[in-house]
Amino acid sequence: MGASDLRTVTAEARDAARNHRLRLAVIIPVFNNGELLRTRAFPSLVNSAYFAQMHILLIDDGSTYTATREAVAELAAAHPNVTAFFHAEGGSGSASRPRNTGVELAFTDYLTYLDPDDEMLDDGYWKLVEDLEAEPRAQFALGDEITDRNGQQRLLPNRPHYGKLADAEGLIRLSKNALRRTGFRPTSIEAMVVRTQWLKEQKLRQVEGAAGQDTLFFLQVLQAAEVCLLRDEPVYIYYADVAGSMVNAVGPGYFHKCLTLEKAQVKWLQQEGLLEDYLETRFEKFFVTWYLRQFSRVQPEHRQEVRSLLWEIACCYLSDPRAHRWQYPQSMWFFRKPGLPSLEGLRPWAAQAKLRGSAAAGQARQLTEGALTRAERLAARIRSGGDQPER
Repeated sequence: MGASDLRTVTAEARDAARNHRLRLAVIIPVFNNGELLRTRAFPSLVNSAYFAQMHILLIDDGSTYTATREAVAELAAAHPNVTAFFHAEGGSGSASRPRNTGVELAFTDYLTYLDPDDEMLDDGYWKLVEDLEAEPRAQFALGDEITDRNGQQRLLPNRPHYGKLADAEGLIRLSKNALRRTGFRPTSIEAMVVRTQWLKEQKLRQVEGAAGQDTLFFLQVLQAAEVCLLRDEPVYIYYADVAGSMVNAVGPGYFHKCLTLEKAQVKWLQQEGLLEDYLETRFEKFFVTWYLRQFSRVQPEHRQEVRSLLWEIACCYLSDPRAHRWQYPQSMWFFRKPGLPSLEGLRPWAAQAKLRGSAAAGQARQLTEGALTRAERLAARIRSGGDQPER
């Protein structure tokens, strides 16, 4: 199964969208995860009452597993509203290239993104489509995310972060200082439905071969838009701890991809006049809570190489990281720059201590309840004439 011809598939995608009156494109980047596509993402869409109005764009990034390429081809052959595109075998190193290709192949009014190992929840995407239909001033709409980590689910709402930008009508007004006001906080593009034509006009492309490229992409969308809508309910489920997932594979290769992303991000921040705002509100916090947390998981034999890569990332933003006034103890430790941490810098440690304390209290409570339950059972047996205590 060779690579697809972009011009041919573009014509096919345009005809499918027009002939079947499709309204929402769902872009699914695929690479060697055909089984998850079959059992997780695709069923969550095909079981929707609105599936027939969706254009499912399966973009294979050059899978080396024959089973994955066959799965993509079979799903496209079985459904007239599913279009498949195959990049040459080998892969690009991230989901950016297939997502960018998906935007080129989208000819519906709206589009969204869904990874093969995640699921749409309760027609969530269609609810966002209806929200945008009702409010033509908005360029995109956001729902909430549920993160599933080994069966433990957690709701991640967006309103606490973006609700501060709401006007009297409840619309999220995205002025040029919106990113600063929200601390450059991103949210998942899988929780977003955006107007297709507007997005194409922005000429935004996710950085190919990078890690975290969807985070930068969302910030760029937020910066370009004027109005956003919020829906206070989850629209998809993100499954963490998936084997082979980029964010779960921590080694030099991952940090090389992060460096690629950061170089592109610095360039964009400078172009938008946002670099100083980012340095003040986001840079160090993210460096500590993400990069240094991932660094702690790196195998000893790779530590020196990754340390050098993290130094390069810091140098993208700072001329001399050792001369910078760091606020977090972890940053001071990493860059060997002693100093007095700020209150902001101490908050992550305080939060971790609180979590550890809560966990310990929970374990103690479980042990106590277990002991009481066993004692009650023993007492019941004694009362019924069963086990007798020794005299």
